[in-house]
Amino acid sequence: MAFFARPNLDNTQFKQCKSSNADQHLTLSGQTQIATISGLTLATGTTNSTGVIVTASGASSAFNNYVLTYDAPENVIKLKQSSASGATGIYDGASPTTCTVGGLPAGTSIFNNCIVDIIQCMVAPTVPPILAAPSISSFTLNPNTTLYEAGSSVSLSATACFDLGCIDPLYTGATPTCEDRSYGVSGYTFTCQSVPLSGFLAGSALQCTYNYGSQGIGLGSNTFGVCVNYCCGPQPYYSDCVSTSGSSGQLNPLPAGFCVSTRIITGIYPVYYGKLTSASRPAVTNELITGGTKVVTTSTGTVTVDFDSCSEYTWLAIPSGATNSKTCWYVNASNNGCIASSPTDKYPDECIINIDSGQGCWTGVNYKVYMSKVNWSDPDPIQFRNS
Repeated sequence: MAFFARPNLDNTQFKQCKSSNADQHLTLSGQTQIATISGLTLATGTTNSTGVIVTASGASSAFNNYVLTYDAPENVIKLKQSSASGATGIYDGASPTTCTVGGLPAGTSIFNNCIVDIIQCMVAPTVPPILAAPSISSFTLNPNTTLYEAGSSVSLSATACFDLGCIDPLYTGATPTCEDRSYGVSGYTFTCQSVPLSGFLAGSALQCTYNYGSQGIGLGSNTFGVCVNYCCGPQPYYSDCVSTSGSSGQLNPLPAGFCVSTRIITGIYPVYYGKLTSASRPAVTNELITGGTKVVTTSTGTVTVDFDSCSEYTWLAIPSGATNSKTCWYVNASNNGCIASSPTDKYPDECIINIDSGQGCWTGVNYKVYMSKVNWSDPDPIQFRNS
């Protein structure tokens, strides 16, 4: 039967004999008290003067250099981090921080935190990688021209360069490396006026050639575009190699998506001008206009013409639709005048004529024509202004 024993131990050796069963140890249970402060002496072993007589079998290596110390709030003796001064390594000074030090921002509560953790926040804080999304880095048309004569036939070559984006760095190994944000391109489409076109992939550039054939370039804006579909991407990580970092939030892999880029070319009616020698003021005809010099440029504002005439009639023709009438001409401060305000003006009238393109690009377009009253010598460029 069970009995209560209270052995009286004197200053003799009291030891447990080694058992054949390695798992059998002397276990003290119940309440064990040390009667006096000097009642417990820790002695090193005889075979190793640096040996430790108190061990924690199976303890994690994470507790290296921890010490047994008294924890007042919990009223227990526990393992805590050691310090050079023998302190616990727990910060109990002023808090929160009043200034930013390294990666530790001002206003951070650090009371009762481990000093090692505080230092780590200052010199080696957890930081996110730089995430750059996939993009179309450039999209060009060749010829690199934005204005074309309406109805003209032209062959355009489009080139789009695609950037897969990046994760810089990708914290997944001992040496962080830069990684593409997307795993690659899954498809691409060139479009003209939202109509898909065929293309081909060449290296890192997406290229396509489109011919404006018999229909020609339309009047107004013509939108040329490219759409690139890209695949999903790898999981990014913070510098501590995790995808979630407290208030910094969750880092997610890039989902599959697409990028779009467009370029606009504009079809317009051209400007014509010319000069000729004649005994009388020439008649304004379709052949006269289309036989002059053609310039594909806008005429809504000031139009500058270098006639370089010598005793010749000079004229300018601009499309009348959505184009302001020209009301004055200007060479310099002492050489200028009105247009179509008086029969004696250098350009006394504005003639409206319906003409067809000499190259078959368009038909039936009204033009405003300004013909000089007499033969003039104009060695300097003339500005035709709206006001």
